[in-house]
Amino acid sequence: MVHVDGNVTTCCLDEGLVNRIGNLRETPLAALWRGPLMQSWRRAHVEGRFEASGPLCTRCTWRSAGALPDEEVEAWLKAQNDPALTARWRARRAAAAASGPKEGR
Repeated sequence: MVHVDGNVTTCCLDEGLVNRIGNLRETPLAALWRGPLMQSWRRAHVEGRFEASGPLCTRCTWRSAGALPDEEVEAWLKAQNDPALTARWRARRAAAAASGPKEGR
């Protein structure tokens, strides 16, 4: 989410910039999007460690609203070249599928 002053946050509900990742006046959007902070945020979400994504993510009831389709997550995981991360994500997805529909899926 880009605010009018150029601040960028991970979430459209983050009016207070609690999950701020940078400012477009200082850093190009592509650099913010591909930067270490966003990579860390993505990794935490893929692993289901929402507490590691910032203080808003643990209270979020909209996790499924912004969820990427599995195919896009798989493509991102492939680019990360981290078999252990991929295995953890697949195990988490399999467990979620086995337990039925839930929030955040």
